[in-house]
Amino acid sequence: MPNTKENSREIAGVSVLVWIVLLAFLIRVIAVVVRHENLWIDTDAYLAIAQNLLDGNGFCSTPGQPTAFRPPLYPLLVSVSLYCGGHAAIGVVQIVLGTATVWLTWRIARCCQFSQQTSLLAAAIIAVDPLLVEYSTQAMTETLSTFLVTLLLLATLRSDHGARKGIVVGVVFGLAALCRPSIWAFGGLAAVGWLVVALANRSSHSGSDCGGRLFRGKTVFACAAAVAVTVSPWVIRNTLQFGRPVLMTTHGGYTLLLGNNETFFREVVSGERGTVWEGSSLKAWQAEKERQLLGIGIARDNELSRDAAFSGLAKQWIVEYPYRFLRTCMFRIQRFWACWPSVSVGIPSAIVQIVGAYYLGTFALAVVGVFRWRRVWLNHWTLPALVLSLTLVHAVYWSNARMRSAIVPVVAVATAAALQRSRCQAEAGGAILQK
Repeated sequence: MPNTKENSREIAGVSVLVWIVLLAFLIRVIAVVVRHENLWIDTDAYLAIAQNLLDGNGFCSTPGQPTAFRPPLYPLLVSVSLYCGGHAAIGVVQIVLGTATVWLTWRIARCCQFSQQTSLLAAAIIAVDPLLVEYSTQAMTETLSTFLVTLLLLATLRSDHGARKGIVVGVVFGLAALCRPSIWAFGGLAAVGWLVVALANRSSHSGSDCGGRLFRGKTVFACAAAVAVTVSPWVIRNTLQFGRPVLMTTHGGYTLLLGNNETFFREVVSGERGTVWEGSSLKAWQAEKERQLLGIGIARDNELSRDAAFSGLAKQWIVEYPYRFLRTCMFRIQRFWACWPSVSVGIPSAIVQIVGAYYLGTFALAVVGVFRWRRVWLNHWTLPALVLSLTLVHAVYWSNARMRSAIVPVVAVATAAALQRSRCQAEAGGAILQK
């Protein structure tokens, strides 16, 4: 009888999950249809790169000028989408990826052995999350990145420690890095975490556990090899094109300088002109930097030298003004975790307030969930490690709320966990979900 009741609850939970996934799908379909014009707006030149790939011009935003300014995975996906069905196909792909992220979030919560109800609530939060819904309508990396990072987290929670797990984690991590290079910070922190866990296991077990440690070593080795194989085509291409290997992009120096300069500090961080960098001031600053680079002989198409020069200017400002840098870091963290949109032109004020209240409540509950189930987060430490690593990255580099999209599933699980009354063991099938 207990097994029958357990199975009935599991079946009922799956039924609810299906409805949540359908809701997520419908919300994203409506959003893409209503805001379909966003799919034609090329904010970060991904559409231009994709079109040049289709036209046979190679990976570039301007024909004849190869680039590594943007990571390759999303433009490749967009080029395939454009070939198959035009801009509408981009929307379809992002609807599917956004919907799949809902299911992956449910799986993560179950792997953490939270109750069925908690897991369903986490999935429901992702289904209606305003940030994820909005960026499913735009030709930008947020939807793909969030899907890949959520898949990566799920892969790290697998209970086995064989080479197969290492390969899966490595390939997914490599794809996530080719979509948004900021995930490398998580990779570095995770490597340290794995080392700490390995040393802790070694000190707490006898020599008879050598086989188990070797098994974990095989997992890490397989993971590192899979990452190298996955990202190597991009590195090889950049080496052949630019004469030097580029692991990430040539965009890092610019984003570092964009958030660490005197104009940004004076006008935005200090609040001289508000909390948003005005377009006219930003364009004037960009023009000034272009003249500065030309003055030292660096052409616009010399991406490697430009990247190094921008990075050098940012580091120079940081060294000269350490206190201002710290203030700017706190400002960027505030932006990263902002509840209310910093730019709300064209959005009814009522919606802005609803979105702000939603995130304020969500974040407050997430803090409670982290505190109440701190042992769960320690046991599944890759989840908080992701949140910490991306927060730290965007404390230093340019930051805004959309850049936290990849950690929204973790926040959703923590938020749902805050409402779980007692610690529940995995229900029927829960152990299987970890494998």
